[in-house]
Amino acid sequence: MDASPPDNLPQTMDSATIEMNAARQSVVVKAPVGQVYERWSRVEDLPTFITPLRNVQRIDDTHFSYIWRPNGSEQQGVFQIVLRIPSRRIAWRSMSDGFMSGVVSFEPRSDQETEVTLKIRSIFDPPSLSRRVEEYLGNFKRLVENQSEES
Repeated sequence: MDASPPDNLPQTMDSATIEMNAARQSVVVKAPVGQVYERWSRVEDLPTFITPLRNVQRIDDTHFSYIWRPNGSEQQGVFQIVLRIPSRRIAWRSMSDGFMSGVVSFEPRSDQETEVTLKIRSIFDPPSLSRRVEEYLGNFKRLVENQSEES
């Protein structure tokens, strides 16, 4: 079961209704589920495959500060990990201005293949959110598979 609310539900912020944008993409990574989950769970390393992230630093066990540069303008914020199920799922939400939440799921397809599904809901970036999610997953797949080949 998905840890995030259904797509495109209106969210109320400051008495105004805001349309949510959602994107969901999957990719099969040629690596065992434990290795794939462990690589994604290194939150400070997210900028290696989520390219608009410039810096992620741990505040405590569940809160992280970040610098985000999606379209040339730098933004800072905090996000919270709201769910961790080892080797299965990680969910988060932003704690800053605006709203963004996401969940990444890991489903073993075989001993050496894992399906990774990333779903992001956001009030930002409606025209390219789906393309960006696909790009992040492609970057992640290459990173993990290249790491596996080097091991």
